Amino acid sequence: MPWLIANPVSGDWKIIERFPFLVGGGNEESPYDFLVPGPTGQLCYLDKTRGGLKLRFAESFQAAQAELNGGSVAMETVLKEGQSHALVSGTRLLFFAFLEDPQEWVAQNIPFSLYLPGGSGQAEGPYSAAEVARKLGQSGRADATIWLAGGASFRGSHLAALFHSVESAPAQAAAPAPLPGDGDFHCPHCGELFADRDVLAVAVHEELRGDDLLRDQMLRFKPEKFDGFSRPLDAYGYPCPDLACPWCHQKLPPEFLKREPFVLRLGDGSEREGKSTAIISLVGGQRAGKSYFLAVQADRLPSVLAEKTSLRWENHDPEGNMNLENYKDRILGARSPEEAAIEKTVIGGITYREVHKGGREIPMPVPFHYRVCRDGNRYPLTCTFYDNAGEHFTPTEPVEKNPGSLHVARAEAIMFLFDPLQSPKFVRVMSDLKVPDPQLNQPMPDLQEVILAEMKTRIRRVKNPGPSGKLEVPLAFIVGKYDAWGEMIKEAERGVDTEILRDG
Repeated sequence: MPWLIANPVSGDWKIIERFPFLVGGGNEESPYDFLVPGPTGQLCYLDKTRGGLKLRFAESFQAAQAELNGGSVAMETVLKEGQSHALVSGTRLLFFAFLEDPQEWVAQNIPFSLYLPGGSGQAEGPYSAAEVARKLGQSGRADATIWLAGGASFRGSHLAALFHSVESAPAQAAAPAPLPGDGDFHCPHCGELFADRDVLAVAVHEELRGDDLLRDQMLRFKPEKFDGFSRPLDAYGYPCPDLACPWCHQKLPPEFLKREPFVLRLGDGSEREGKSTAIISLVGGQRAGKSYFLAVQADRLPSVLAEKTSLRWENHDPEGNMNLENYKDRILGARSPEEAAIEKTVIGGITYREVHKGGREIPMPVPFHYRVCRDGNRYPLTCTFYDNAGEHFTPTEPVEKNPGSLHVARAEAIMFLFDPLQSPKFVRVMSDLKVPDPQLNQPMPDLQEVILAEMKTRIRRVKNPGPSGKLEVPLAFIVGKYDAWGEMIKEAERGVDTEILRDG
């Protein structure tokens, strides 16, 4: 198990990974593994020893100025395993602990919870460092005793002055935050803009499990070291191939930062370069069958494109597409309608994820990433599909509360899935023809025109084309549940060109 060293005032901490380990004051160019405030120079030297951690103070240090766990300390001592240790050295505070899972401990205990002695002799708290500063300032005492969660304690005559400094000291950020609206990349999860310089790496080593936004997931960090293949390295030296959004910390799809042009083949045989990514939003009312549509599309498109075009359809993000692929497997493997049933796409349902946005957790649609490739063209087109809950596009669901619908404003194409079984006129005709479909006995309010109008309104709000400006976004109007109403159309009256797929 590794040792952890921490500063209870600032909240700085580090896992002691190699020995000897030097602690001292100075700047980032100083030769110390852990920096502490105070005089410049080495404070102590740490090394492994049997049953603990050997701590030896620098020769210039006066042991009489220090206390360890509330008592005196020698120039050289051993911090025993199995307990935490609190060191006070003048105006320096250090905490040591031998931990099985330091990342989990940090997630649960830092910022530190601090306790002060109460009037009845009982500990009062927990307090933050700033609250301790105010309490000590109000008491007018120069000396103090401070307990940490777990029992370690600090005592010293300089503690009041030391904690007083935190009231005006700014918090030290682990990495600079990206600038709002700065950059060329939109996160497919939260929709925020960021630059490639701000992207985060996802740690690999299990000791680095625990993220400030995603809790028990692997740590997201600003990469500083890279291997020979330009992959970021985590604190344990492991290459980290996965990248994450600097805003919401969700994983980005593979090769997200590579933006090579996709070559479009036009109807006249000519070619031109186009964008390498395309957002395709699927919108429709509740129970319209959007999830079924996407799942069947993921199953059929690979074979249809291979048979009729020179294009290939690939699963670009197997981890991120897992829910949709599970949908597909359930439908194809079902032996009854009940087994093929899919959970309705509600806000917060299985195709939605809680995403950190604007300082709060918001349900956002999960992006499904697939790739279209052409033989002989090494630059593919990445298509991102969103399965939207119908509630997202009703006037009673304001975009400020659930902004997950705003990605339609950035979509290169929109598919509107019309459910004829929610249309009173359509249902009336089917009932007159005695069409045996159980959904006819489960009427729902027809909000499809409202959803379509609200979607248009939200796109105009974002794009602001002007009162008479057109929205240059292709819209596919898809009539679903063909198995329920297809027999209504006589073969001679269909007149539908089924060969509409073009190799472009």
